[in-house]
Amino acid sequence: MYQALYRKYRPQSFEDIVGQSHVTTTLAREVAEGRVAHAYLFAGPRGTGKTTTARILAKALNCENRGPDGSPDNLCGSCEAITAGNSFDVLELDAASHNSVEDIRDMRLSVTTVATSATSRRIYILDEAHMLSKAAGNALLKTLEEPPEHVHFVLATTEPYKLADTIRSRTQRFDFHPVGVEALAGHLARIADAEGYKVEPAGLVAVSRHAGGSVRDALSLLEQVAALDSGKVDTAGVQRALGLADADTYTRLVEAIANSDARDALELVAQLASRGIDLRRFVGESIGFLRGVFLAQYTPNVAEIADEPDEVIESWKKASAIIGSADVLRAVDVLGEALVKLREGREERLMVELALIRLTRPETSVDPEALLARVERIERRGSEPARVVIAPTPVVVTPPSDPGEVPQPTKAAPAGTGPTLDQVNEVWPAMFGGLRQLLGARRWAYFREVTPAAVEGNKLVLQVGEDFLLEGLQKDLVVGPLVATQASDLLGQPIEVEFRKSAAGGSEVESLDLVEFDKDRLFDAPVEATDPTALLQRELGATLIEEIPTAED
Repeated sequence: MYQALYRKYRPQSFEDIVGQSHVTTTLAREVAEGRVAHAYLFAGPRGTGKTTTARILAKALNCENRGPDGSPDNLCGSCEAITAGNSFDVLELDAASHNSVEDIRDMRLSVTTVATSATSRRIYILDEAHMLSKAAGNALLKTLEEPPEHVHFVLATTEPYKLADTIRSRTQRFDFHPVGVEALAGHLARIADAEGYKVEPAGLVAVSRHAGGSVRDALSLLEQVAALDSGKVDTAGVQRALGLADADTYTRLVEAIANSDARDALELVAQLASRGIDLRRFVGESIGFLRGVFLAQYTPNVAEIADEPDEVIESWKKASAIIGSADVLRAVDVLGEALVKLREGREERLMVELALIRLTRPETSVDPEALLARVERIERRGSEPARVVIAPTPVVVTPPSDPGEVPQPTKAAPAGTGPTLDQVNEVWPAMFGGLRQLLGARRWAYFREVTPAAVEGNKLVLQVGEDFLLEGLQKDLVVGPLVATQASDLLGQPIEVEFRKSAAGGSEVESLDLVEFDKDRLFDAPVEATDPTALLQRELGATLIEEIPTAED
């Protein structure tokens, strides 16, 4: 009868356990020296060998020909019975289905019975022990504290913090760790060789990376990939089996975020969806990749703290030079929120697209993290602020027809087409109110005195009365681009911004038809101006099919 690989190659001795030498060495020594505790707590992630180690411990305690190092021989009748699962001296209970007081009472009654022989030890293995009810846990306490001399308990759990302190304090605890990629890949290579698989080292590494440190998950995935391609195990097979995107996809995502390229980000999602990639897994993998990018930005020796192949670490370092740390942190937060929504059953593609819109267009969000990301992008561009022009007031001197007249300066004629000053005045209250939250207190102190003066083509001229305010605005690399972005969004076309000094005595103010505003009546920009759904409809021609209610609705 066919057996799954994780059952077929289940370890049968302490030395066969992968990646848990700190546990197995101690247990073997305790068995060899006859100092075995009456109760153990095995804690750790799934698939790391907790239950298997408990069975090996039971075999070692009951083995008729135990070695001097404490390992069972796996040849005696007791070892064979435990391996086959029909030993009367080893009782395995699943706490998820045996968590009532009555179940514990039945176990307490069986504890008082004798073992199969005078030298035998009876081992109770309680799996998923954190599932015990409070009453059942209390019923177990007395027996756990003072069991008969021939009885030993092993409690296995993935969530030890859920166990009562009174239970934890009565046990000797061992923590099982996720198995490293290198150790796991070596273990898979031995099994693949025994099974006759055609493997590539990179394929085994890929299987190990996506097993999350679980030996059982790694063997199941190895079996799945081998079955998919007639015994061949390579990176492409792992990607097909798990619905994974290739490595370059995550670098492309980082570039789209760094370049504020919403179109490329949405095209990336469309391509992944058309190839049948699991978008939920893509989001999770993207978070992991961004974590690596963050480590590469702040840790010079990232290879020493990350259990990843060299090519993965190199891709982190490459991406870390493209994107700022503020963008990375915000991307982790936004994608994390999207992953929660995906697990709630929300429409996958829409949730991913909206998340990427928020990342590539920070102006659609007014949270501090979005502002920080936008500021950092501007500062990373160096001394050339985006879409901002700082220049003295341009004038045209018209020669007089009468030689006795004094030449009079006039405004330069506007170049190109653009919005009118009336249109600017119409959206100015919304733009002014929205910028108040985005700029922060220090920059707002400079900008609050600014007023729109004129429009020259696609250039918006903003006027300020004091020299020190003008100097502060000209030196700041953040205010101009933010104003240009807000103006472009509200006016529906690319806008440049230029700060100018108003003339003394108000002559230039009059010539530029300055409109005064009551700042106390200004209001925030309408939601429609920065709504992600409206953005998709406006820029990409999207159609709203169904609106999913939120938790607040």
